[in-house]
Amino acid sequence: MKFWGNGTGDQRSLAVKKNALFSLVIKGCSILISLLLVPLTLGFVTDELYGIWLTLSSVLFWLTFFDIGFTQGLKNKLTEAIALDNWERARSLVSTTYFVMVVLFLPLCLLLELVIPYVDWAMILNVDSSYNPELKQVLHILVACFSVQMIVNVLTSVVAAFQQVSLSASFPMIGNFIALILIWILSYVSNSSLLLLSLVMSVSPVFVSMVASFVLYSGRYKKVAPSVKAIRLEYVRDLWGLGAKFFLIQIQVLILYQCTNLLISNLSGPDQVTTYNIAYRYLSVSMMLYSILLSPLWPAFTDAYVKKDFAWMNRVYRRMCKVYLMSVVLLFLLVVFSPFVYQIWIGDKVEIPWEMTVLVALYMAIHSWDLLQVELINGVGAVKLQTYVTLVGLFLHIPLAFLIGRYWGALGVVSSMIVINIVYVSCFTTQVHKLLTQKAQGIWLK
Repeated sequence: MKFWGNGTGDQRSLAVKKNALFSLVIKGCSILISLLLVPLTLGFVTDELYGIWLTLSSVLFWLTFFDIGFTQGLKNKLTEAIALDNWERARSLVSTTYFVMVVLFLPLCLLLELVIPYVDWAMILNVDSSYNPELKQVLHILVACFSVQMIVNVLTSVVAAFQQVSLSASFPMIGNFIALILIWILSYVSNSSLLLLSLVMSVSPVFVSMVASFVLYSGRYKKVAPSVKAIRLEYVRDLWGLGAKFFLIQIQVLILYQCTNLLISNLSGPDQVTTYNIAYRYLSVSMMLYSILLSPLWPAFTDAYVKKDFAWMNRVYRRMCKVYLMSVVLLFLLVVFSPFVYQIWIGDKVEIPWEMTVLVALYMAIHSWDLLQVELINGVGAVKLQTYVTLVGLFLHIPLAFLIGRYWGALGVVSSMIVINIVYVSCFTTQVHKLLTQKAQGIWLK
């Protein structure tokens, strides 16, 4: 029996709704855990150490982009194989992707582990040189954990291809819950330690993903369980064809979003990284429902486009536009009440400037609209224009952030992100209109 049933729009919508319902519960728990983690972590380490941790973890997140787009390519190609009930091809796609991840990340991990001792990390992070020994220890742990995480994270693309993204959303939630418990224990039995914080926060998600992989590939995903015998090197080109475009897009995402903490730390110090992240985490609550409904749409749009069900695509897109407007209204209310919430949430531990809250909210509103467009474009696979447009962000963000940040500090970095996202929104909204009206030609359809 096909996962997608007979491929009708009603069945596809039902799958999306089930994902949304389960995701609502999971996302609600994730946000609660995430909110609890902030004051608990600030009680275990200082705001400076917390800012250093946020910066280091975001820098190491760069490793996720060294998959050079293969996992994103897998999501589309595996969804197509499942829709066509081609299970032999599906298993080979999964097995080949795991093989590629090992080939990419094992040497990368070894190389970085060798380089770490020779870099002055304290200077890069703009902190006292006395932190250097501990920073190097932390980075050794982070590099190893992130490398393993990238290999086991292929499971996330597999789950998405089965349109069960609510299941994959539970993995980080469980990992954060484990981290929450361990940090709570450490706050009573240990002194403030960046090393222990990093160990807990980086090992927990790896452990959860490895256990989930063993359970799922032994059970419901047994048909596509990775096998050495199923590896097909000829599929590398198939995955890379689409994956290369996603890779270029991911490079821009690396520069625009993951460099933010590093740029803020360099321009204003790690304490401002904490300020930015607390404001971002608080305001992201407004996009909870929006992101829950958005997350299952990529594979659903892929399935709909393969079957030329444009009526379903238009109907879902219009509904998501309404959800987006509701989330923006909620975002506005969160900004208005932010001073009171900050006081209750974190007290006097960290002061969040009003300007930071407003700018982060503006960025989030623009970026969230962009995400809706990109979700549809990625599902269709017409990402060539996206690769070109995102090159603007690749070359513009860092110099623009330094230019504005020189006079406005951390607020200048956020302002640069707003400018870049305005450019993206203009282009991608036009492309989505052309795709949904079946008027896309040339680069708009490639």
